[in-house]
This record gives sequence, structure tokens and C-alpha cells, in this order.
Amino acid sequence: MEQFVVSARKYRPATFDTVVGQEAVTETLKNAIRSKHLASAFLFTGPRGVGKTTCARILARTINCENLGDDLVACGKCQPCKTFDEGHSLNIFELDAASNNSVEDIRNLIVQVSIAPQVGTKKVYIIDEVHMLSAQAFNAFLKTLEEPPSYAIFILATTEKHKIIPTILSRCQVFDFRRITISDISRHLASIAKSEKIEAEPQALHVIAQKADGGLRDALSIFDQLVSFSGHTLTYADVVKNLNVLDHEHYFSLTESIVRGDIPAALVEYNAILQQGFDGHLFVSGLAHHFRDLLVSQDPSTLPLLEVSEELTVRYGEQAQQVDRELLVKGLDRLAQCDSQYKSSKEPRLLVELMLIQLCRINAVPNAAVEASAQKKSPDLTAAPAASTVVAEPSSSPPPRSRSATVSESDPKPVQAKYVPKRKLANQVSIKDTVTAAIAEAPPTRELEADMGTGMPASSKKVNAALLLQVWRDYALRLKKNGRDSLHATLMANEPTILGPSQIGFTIVNTVQENYMREEKPELLGNLRRQLDDPGLDLVVTKLEAVVKPRYTNLDKFKLMAEKNPALLNLREALDLDLG
Repeated sequence: MEQFVVSARKYRPATFDTVVGQEAVTETLKNAIRSKHLASAFLFTGPRGVGKTTCARILARTINCENLGDDLVACGKCQPCKTFDEGHSLNIFELDAASNNSVEDIRNLIVQVSIAPQVGTKKVYIIDEVHMLSAQAFNAFLKTLEEPPSYAIFILATTEKHKIIPTILSRCQVFDFRRITISDISRHLASIAKSEKIEAEPQALHVIAQKADGGLRDALSIFDQLVSFSGHTLTYADVVKNLNVLDHEHYFSLTESIVRGDIPAALVEYNAILQQGFDGHLFVSGLAHHFRDLLVSQDPSTLPLLEVSEELTVRYGEQAQQVDRELLVKGLDRLAQCDSQYKSSKEPRLLVELMLIQLCRINAVPNAAVEASAQKKSPDLTAAPAASTVVAEPSSSPPPRSRSATVSESDPKPVQAKYVPKRKLANQVSIKDTVTAAIAEAPPTRELEADMGTGMPASSKKVNAALLLQVWRDYALRLKKNGRDSLHATLMANEPTILGPSQIGFTIVNTVQENYMREEKPELLGNLRRQLDDPGLDLVVTKLEAVVKPRYTNLDKFKLMAEKNPALLNLREALDLDLG
């Protein structure tokens, strides 16, 4: 049985020209070899799987070749080339700093550096994952790195440049390897598939390149895995199924529902996605990326920013002409807010569904604004009625009036409490009933809108109670995360209530909360208007007045009791009692 070799090793580049996606680095190294301006130390840094160690090996082999031509391709026939190909070169040493990171390991390396090459002209030391060296090992390496023998060249490779101490960086020529583009990875995979006689759909290879996130080694590993599954025919359906990638068809279909304003169709599509086992957060980020691709597809000058296959490019162009740019911009804003709130939400599915409902209603916002302006011109028939008069039932000696009175910032003259005399029988007098009647009829709240202006006129849009509560709690939670616990406690002490179309109310109980709300209300109201998609939304903040019970003197109490039992008058005279 023939031994299988993974594609990452089988198709590893052997020359500078075959390195994928690092033209700037390879051209610089080739020019340095031609002009014989090679530095004594190099630092190759960049993400995983982009060709750092590969370029280090190509550089080491090239400068040791005895028959190097003008094309800077090693001959493969000289003694240094043969020993390199066989894997026991005497001039090229590779050290894994992850497992050889002590001072002793560096000392052994320094001893080897002092020995001149027996074959060839250069000794190359490739130290991989150099950031794993200890601080003492770095310091022990400094002198040799700065002033090595003329035949020694050090090539350091790392994925974490920030962990390299500055004294090492200053002694090296630093080459930053970039992430390989999706198009470069797709072309390389296509050439490998052709060499292996595998029929691969371009869209399938493009999905693999996207999944690799700029790493060619990751892309080749995924390619080998999918070929093991599908055999010699690699289809887009197989790739989507095995890589747990959400099919673009879902996004195209959902976008059509959003453009039509078809809320049921959008919710059913999202439910189908969840039934397939996909995470809601993945869906939100994928839909945002889809909207972004539609946005850049609307202008020919931004088409190069579209990193999709040619087939999908045509589809994006067709759908981009059907979607209004304003819808895409507002949709991206809603998706960004949903993405930031998803992990902290206790009901993530409801959060995404509400976001989809908002997206479907974006096109209906202009119509709602027209209706609202038309209603502003008509007389307001929903105005609140005037405050009612407080009526109490006093006894023959009426108690003092309650300190609680109706205070309305909109009325020119506050309505005073008025007591209507009514004849009561002696045996029907009750202090408890009298006090209760006075308190029950007195209005308990005072509006604060004179001090906390709304800034926008009210409209006639109906407020969604579930969405209001969700947005209110999310806002309070953000305040708590920012260290504003007192304001968080104020907002969570009561729930907002719906007073009418485009009008909500919130009740506070003391002056401290009043000061908090006066300071926070503009930002809170702005957030509510954005989240509820209602520019005319109004927030009415009311303060619950402390009800002071009427105070009764001893004489008042005695008179009320004497009306019920006249014998108390005789008892007072007989004992000469003083009620003061």
C-alpha cells in the first residue's frame, strides 16, 4: 500500500516562484541574493500557514547551491542540494524553540556556530517559534546574533512578534508575511485538484479558501479531508455539509423577504436555519456579511472588494439592483447592534427575530412618517381629561386637608381639593373611612415633563410591548457593565408602561431617581427611538408623591368619638378632663 502524503507536504513550494501570496517577501530575498547583500539575521513573522518556514528553507537551500543560475533556482545536483533533499544537510540546521528554549540549548547552538562549514559556503540556522525562548536564552543569544561568523546566517520564525524582545528585533531584518488572499488560495487549490485528477467546483474551492482564513496550510488540510469524504468529485453541497457553513441561498432568500416586507417568510426562513443546527450568532454575522457584499456590488468601483466566486458575483449584482441602499445601511446598523447584544441576551432567538421584524419594516417607515405628519395636523382627540375634583366625606368637625394636591405643569391653575358637606348620623362616623376616602381620591403623581423635555413631537405609532421591555432591560444591563449601578437599579425598579401610540411612561419614587432620570433621559430616549424604530417616541417620567395622612389633635379625636357615644361628654365634665 502506497504511503499517503498530505497535500501540505506533497505540494510544499521548493522555489521562490512557487510560494503563494508572498511576492513582496520573495522578491526582496531574491534581490538580496543577486546583489550579495544578505543580512546575518532574518525574522519571519506572520499568521500560521502562510509560508514562513518554507521561505526559510528555500533561502537556505538557494544560498548553499554550488550551481545557482540566474533564475535563482537550486540545481538539485550538487552535494549541498542532494543532502538537503535527503534530509541530512550539514549546512542547514532547524531548531524548535518550543522544546529547546533554555540557556543550555542556546549555548549548544553557539558551540555549533563556531564550527565552519565542511561543504558549501554558508551555515543556516532556522529557529522556529522563537518567541518561546526564555528571557535568559534571549540574552545569551544576543551577542552571537549581532556578530556571528561570516558563514553563519540565522533565520528566526514566529507567529507572535510582540513577544520578541526589542534587542533581538533590532538585530534582525524583519519580514512580515501577510494572510493569503481567498483568490490566491482558490487558484492554488484548483491547480492541486487538477494534478490529483479531482473534479472540484470553483464555488466549493472558494468556500474552502474562506474557511482557511488566510492560511494555505489550513486550506490544504481541509481540502484533503473533503476529498476523503467525496472521492474524486468535490461539490459545493459536500463542502457546505461537512464544514458547517450556511448556504448562500438562505441569505438570498431572506433578503428577498426583507425587501418585500414579508415578516412571516423571514421568520420561517430563520427557523429553518436553526432546525439545521446552525448557531444564531453565526447567522447574524453571515447576514451582515451578505448585506455588506450587496452594498459593494451596487457600485462598479467597489466590485474588487467582493471576495466571492464568479457565479456568486453575478447573483450579488442582480440582487443588489433590487435592494435600496438605505435599506442595506440601516440593516447593517441593526445587525451590528444585534451582534453586540447577542451574548448578553437571555432570549437570543427572540432578539434575532425582533431584528428581522425591524428589517422587514424599514421600507414601511416612510409611509408611517407620512401618516404621522397627517395626524399632527388634525386635532388631538386623545388628550387626557382634566384632573377630577377630590371629594372627601368629613364629619361635623372636618379634618385638615391632605397635603397631596393635583400638580400639573400644563394647567395654568392647579385644581384645589374641595370638600362637599354631607350630613352623617352619629353612629356612622369612622376616622379610618374618612382618611381612606381622602387618600383614594387624591392623584398620587406629579409629571416631570416640564423639567425633562422630550425634544420631539409624539407620533401615532403603536409601541411593541415585548420589544420595549427587551430594549429597556438591555440598556439597563449596559449601564451596569459600565459601573453605573445606581442608574441601573433605578431603571430596573419599575417596568416602562405604554400610555398610548408612540408614548411610554416610567414612574420614579424619590428625588435621587428624579435627578438620575433628568440626566440620562436624552440618551435613553434616543436609544429607545432607534431600537423601536419610532422617531416620534415620547417618554413621560412621573414622580410618585409621598401621601401624608391628615393629622388629628386629641380634641378632634374626642369630638369624633363623642358623636358616636355622647356619654363621653358627661364623663369629661365629671372628671374635669383636659384634652389639650
